[in-house]
Amino acid sequence: MGAVFTEFSASFGPVAWLLLIASVLILAISIERTVTLYFRPFLSSSQSDSILKLVQDGQLEAVKEHAAKASPLLQEVFGILFNQPKQAAEDELTLILAEKRTKLQQPLEWLNFFAIISPMLGLLGTIWSMSHSFHELGSSMTAGGMHKMITYLSEAMYATAFGIMLSLISMLALYCFKYRTESCLSRCELLLNRVLLSFNRGYPLS
Repeated sequence: MGAVFTEFSASFGPVAWLLLIASVLILAISIERTVTLYFRPFLSSSQSDSILKLVQDGQLEAVKEHAAKASPLLQEVFGILFNQPKQAAEDELTLILAEKRTKLQQPLEWLNFFAIISPMLGLLGTIWSMSHSFHELGSSMTAGGMHKMITYLSEAMYATAFGIMLSLISMLALYCFKYRTESCLSRCELLLNRVLLSFNRGYPLS
């Protein structure tokens, strides 16, 4: 593996390091978002269904106990629902969900950045490698020189292909994580709207 990257670095110079750094960052962001959104979601569908059922059955104490064991976001949300007047609760919950959306989508901006810049880095690596091939052609017009030039030209495409591959991975990850983020937030908003309707009998709730 080390020999492969050494050869890759020799062909594409500093661009090879930039592509490697981009690939590592894309992988790190993807792993972090996968853990956050798929393995530790702030509101799963089962949690949403169980809380809504308790609310519809009027078991407010059970809702409080369930919220106390849930994610920090749900604890904060239900603390507001139970302890503040209706209008103030609605306003604060809207603000909290907007802040949560911004926080969840902030890492995705980097995936969008890498999706845009990766093909450019790949093209830059290709130009770097092609400059070597023309240097070989200029220094020697022998059969050996032509062979080296053809080899450089064939290898020059690897950087562009690698950049496009990174871009596609970034775009796919961006779409999946953005869809998951919006799905979780929509589920949370729907739950809160149903809870507010079910609790439409006076605030504060106690």
